[in-house]
Amino acid sequence: MLNKSYIKIQVANALNEDLGIFGDITSQAIIDPQRSSIATIVLKQDAVLCGIDFAISAFKQLDKKTKILSHKIDGKFLKKGTVILRLKAKTQSILAAERSALNFLGLMSGIATKANLFSKIAKPYGVKIFSTRKTIASIRELQKYALTKGGANINRMTLDDFFFIKDNHIANTTSIIDSIAQAKIFYPKKKITVEVDNIKQLKEIINEKIDVVLLDNMNAKQIKECLKLVKGKFKCEASGNINLDNLKSIAQTKVDRISTGQLTHSIENIDFGLEL
Repeated sequence: MLNKSYIKIQVANALNEDLGIFGDITSQAIIDPQRSSIATIVLKQDAVLCGIDFAISAFKQLDKKTKILSHKIDGKFLKKGTVILRLKAKTQSILAAERSALNFLGLMSGIATKANLFSKIAKPYGVKIFSTRKTIASIRELQKYALTKGGANINRMTLDDFFFIKDNHIANTTSIIDSIAQAKIFYPKKKITVEVDNIKQLKEIINEKIDVVLLDNMNAKQIKECLKLVKGKFKCEASGNINLDNLKSIAQTKVDRISTGQLTHSIENIDFGLEL
């Protein structure tokens, strides 16, 4: 869950970026500052809703007397035409906050909806979907929250969550085995993931006490071979160029987990509309 302080700060940054120095000069020039309106935000396509608290915060930050009349909650799959938020506030404030509110809803619902699609495809095979660190600077926490609302799982949030020994690490040490040993000495209680590119590398670490082996850019046939070799000694994670075209075939191998940057770096914005 995201705390209120985080949400408030992110929304304040978005509003400051959008308002400029003088604010919404169009609304200021045309609309009576004392006028109030009821605003309705409508979902314009089927989607998993996410970002409702960010949208509410946008309106409340510009009008502290904003009244929330009704709202849906994050994580629900909703149909096109669903009213996800109704509120009453000063008309000028509603219009000034509109774009920031819709931007948060569009991005976060896009992530949640895609995560939900990936998770539904993988679930029948007992496979879990995980995120990567391919996120936008300064809003990683927001993006990770959104994908969990779609049913996916967080891998690493930061570099110090657990050891992840990749090819570039190994290239600067004597061997994979030495890399694993050094990691265990450095932080004995941290979990270890090791990336391998082929069966040969996997065989090198098959008797090592690690938590996860990441099978990088392997096809379904190669993954099946790896699973037979590992025999449950540690979890196997498929990653690398996984998308909707090959997701099902990878999931059918029954690999333990699949990680993909698609959930955060390749998102289709969900369309919402605000009506007064």
